[in-house]
Amino acid sequence: MEIKGARKGNNDLLRHHNRALIVNLLRRKGPLSRAELSRLTGLAPSALSRLSAALISQGLVRELGKTPSPSGRPPILLGLNPDYAFSIGVKIEARRVLAARVNLLGQVQEEDAVPFDDPSPGAVLPVLEQTIRSVFRGKVLGIGIAVSGFVDSVAGVCLFSPILGWHGVELAPPLEEHFEVPVHVENDVNALTLAEARYGAGRELSDFLCVTVGEGLGAGIVIGGRLYRGAFGGAGEFGHTLFDPRGPRCRCGERGCLEVFASDQFLRREADALGLSSVEALAARAREGDPAAGAAFRALGENLGYGLKDLVNLLNPEAIVIGGERTSTDGDLFIPYTEEILRAHAFAGAAERVRLVRAELGEEGFLVGAAEVFVESFFAAPLG
Repeated sequence: MEIKGARKGNNDLLRHHNRALIVNLLRRKGPLSRAELSRLTGLAPSALSRLSAALISQGLVRELGKTPSPSGRPPILLGLNPDYAFSIGVKIEARRVLAARVNLLGQVQEEDAVPFDDPSPGAVLPVLEQTIRSVFRGKVLGIGIAVSGFVDSVAGVCLFSPILGWHGVELAPPLEEHFEVPVHVENDVNALTLAEARYGAGRELSDFLCVTVGEGLGAGIVIGGRLYRGAFGGAGEFGHTLFDPRGPRCRCGERGCLEVFASDQFLRREADALGLSSVEALAARAREGDPAAGAAFRALGENLGYGLKDLVNLLNPEAIVIGGERTSTDGDLFIPYTEEILRAHAFAGAAERVRLVRAELGEEGFLVGAAEVFVESFFAAPLG
């Protein structure tokens, strides 16, 4: 009896493995015919047909129609049903919450944004629930929360967010109780990095950095194709490396952090000095040819370049993917100076070979990356 039980267990495990193999091939390379799937998996055509029939019956795979064939019967293509299940991706910004329902191919199906004035945890949590509820429908695998700062993903806690002024804020436990699905908390730049690695500018890269410039300054690190979070989840706090020990005090409490010189904080100070009301007004002046406004963006770009030089010397990445809110709107005003400094001052060899590329996914990348943890988990799990 024990031997039969063991054999049945092994057969079940093999079946689950082969189903996952088919689905992941369709995810990465699909649509594919049954003959192509048989060739790529090494499964016999009869076994492939049985497994694909079960996946079609389950609703995870669907037939997409015939493809032209030079001879014989045109084969029917199979494709993943991306709307079989969804994950909810959320980003908590300084003054609003964004949420999106994301399908199994990382495509945003619906999104919402709700502003808030009071950043205290007690005021933000109801806004968080409201925004998630507005996109929560269908078969939901889980909710991913992207938030700035140092997070404990295991406990689902935001340990410290200088931008929000949060310390030790529990996010996962109350949301899991409310929505009755798993909740994962991730640093927001790590979330964007995951999305760019899977669907964006980093999809062909094995070792790269993803740097975001906006209200804050952060970095995500991919080594050997995997996101590096550090021993305690705090890797990548690039903005809080020291730039000038005599510089202005940072929101983190230290003085002279790079973020003070290479984020919207710096641009706001420059705008104030010129009697302008906002960073957007400063950018408009720079585009009109105002030399002082242009110099402000040049200084930001150079400061960022010196910071990136240190990262390139330390980690030797293939590329640096630059994203974030300020990059999306005004990257042309500062990134050329960033690259100029990086090429001039990083170690020879690394300086010539590292590529600077723009992030491809924009604001939605944060939401897609927050949801991606549950998408990856779904495809890694036994597909019963």
